[in-house]
Amino acid sequence: MEDKIKMRLTAAEMSTLWSRYLSDTLAVCVSSYFIEKVEDEEVRPIIEFTLDVAKGNITIMQELFKKENFPVPIGFTDQDVNPKAPKLFSDTFVLMFFRNMSILAMAASSAALGLVTRADIVDFHKRILNCAVKLQDLTRDLMLEQGTYIRPPYI
Repeated sequence: MEDKIKMRLTAAEMSTLWSRYLSDTLAVCVSSYFIEKVEDEEVRPIIEFTLDVAKGNITIMQELFKKENFPVPIGFTDQDVNPKAPKLFSDTFVLMFFRNMSILAMAASSAALGLVTRADIVDFHKRILNCAVKLQDLTRDLMLEQGTYIRPPYI
């Protein structure tokens, strides 16, 4: 049996990490723009949470990639966003955006958990799932409080 510490990344693990890296570098760019433009002080902590989680994920993945001698993807960078551009979106849109982002992250991390095998990669995707659930709760709760959450229809 192969030593768990020396297990190479599988193709599934590589692809989930690569995809997550692109998603998180994009989240940093988008969140950096939103944090510059937010007016509603109740929305700001949600943007900060998202930004902190994405930056933390990127650090974890960069360390993993380097440890595995795997090329670090370029991802999205500061060159891809202009935080000083005029405000394009309402704060309500930002909440809806992050709510939808959390739904996608929950789906992607759940799918990844069904594919990955290495314990450190499993733990990483569990971290993403937990953070996505927390983001879902934060956005839904604030939208309900502000009266902007659109509930599914009753039957």
